[in-house]
Amino acid sequence: MSLRIDASAIADHLPGEPPRSGVSGAALAGRIARRLAALAVLHALALPLWALYFPLAFVFGRPPNVPRGAQIARYLRRAWTEMPPPPGLSFGQRLWLTLTVLRKAGMIPFVALAWWLDELLYGRELDAIDVRAPLFEISAGRSGSTQLARYLEDDPTLVAPGFLQSLFPYLWLWRLVPRTIGRFVTTEQVRERFERMLPEEFHERHEGDPFRTDTFEVALYLAHLNALSLFYGPDMADEEFSFCRLLPTNRGQWEEDFVALLERIGRKRLLEAGPAADGSPRRLFTKGHFLCAAPALARRFPDARFLTVIRDPAKRLQSGINYLRANPIDETLGAPPWPWLAEAMIRSEPEYCEVERAWYTAPEGPRRCVIRFDDYVRDLPGTMERVYAACMEGPVPSSVPREHPERRRHAYLLDRSLAQVGIDAAALDAELSEYREWCRG
Repeated sequence: MSLRIDASAIADHLPGEPPRSGVSGAALAGRIARRLAALAVLHALALPLWALYFPLAFVFGRPPNVPRGAQIARYLRRAWTEMPPPPGLSFGQRLWLTLTVLRKAGMIPFVALAWWLDELLYGRELDAIDVRAPLFEISAGRSGSTQLARYLEDDPTLVAPGFLQSLFPYLWLWRLVPRTIGRFVTTEQVRERFERMLPEEFHERHEGDPFRTDTFEVALYLAHLNALSLFYGPDMADEEFSFCRLLPTNRGQWEEDFVALLERIGRKRLLEAGPAADGSPRRLFTKGHFLCAAPALARRFPDARFLTVIRDPAKRLQSGINYLRANPIDETLGAPPWPWLAEAMIRSEPEYCEVERAWYTAPEGPRRCVIRFDDYVRDLPGTMERVYAACMEGPVPSSVPREHPERRRHAYLLDRSLAQVGIDAAALDAELSEYREWCRG
């Protein structure tokens, strides 16, 4: 891609924007000291569990929701060798990144044992589940895909893992919590607590619900280390946060870990849900941006159906940069700098457009369905009929909405234009002219 950003045109802060600069000075030093103490306790507790980890990994295989050793080593090394453009990384920020990676590494035996407990308790039942004709909605970020997924989730024949189930993928936990904590805390109280944890500028950009389906690869990016890549600079973010580019460093993560994680969580969800009301088996449904894994998923599930929503890339890119700036990934580090986000996105998003168009227009391959965002907004009933004709075996059920609900329109707290993040919108449109033509149909 020939597109570049004009960093000189990007202001650090505009009037009305919420501060997201993280902490520095004495506050950062205090947090580092506390994390060092917590790490000492964590690794002391984990030490005897490593004696269980290695033999169980030999029997059951490495859990897909723990980071690979090569990724841990890469993030530790690049925390001290990466030289991002201004504002750069301070010594304190590099140390915080290092401690964050070490904390993730120290959690491996605990996470692994929680994963293997499901295998011991339910392994045979999970292996017997028939994952029949799963539906994968794989769309670019900020395309309207989450709202469409919520509509499809209302189909009682489909089963989708909720956001919390993706983050905590343990069937024993799903069954234990309602019998214990669930007696004292309602789902609505959990929702309210979840909302209070997120800043207002993030709520404006994403209607989250911990009990409903959401972007599934978050389960991979938070369980592994990819979410941290945004704080290493645009080069690292471009490599590690992209959803469309397979590299030697991430091929195993996408083609093995992600597929195994999705399949196992899917089997747990299908087992938990049981058959549909008429006794027929339900179908797995997941939504996200995991285009890297699409070919591997097609190989693993030859009868799978793939669905996408395509939208003007300039609008998506603008929304995506503001969304990542609002996303509270690490309170201590604050938000990634605007120039880093713009540079990473102007590299990865146009590439996603090219890969997405190639995947969904290829003459051979699995069943695929392309929905154009403008059609989806204008004619929801016609859109759902098209989805069901291409991806399902029956008519649109009455439980699936026929009308879009009223949505709040905001004067967003974070709403920078492409020009305000140093991106030439005209050059972007010219670069992606074929994709834009595809979006228009």
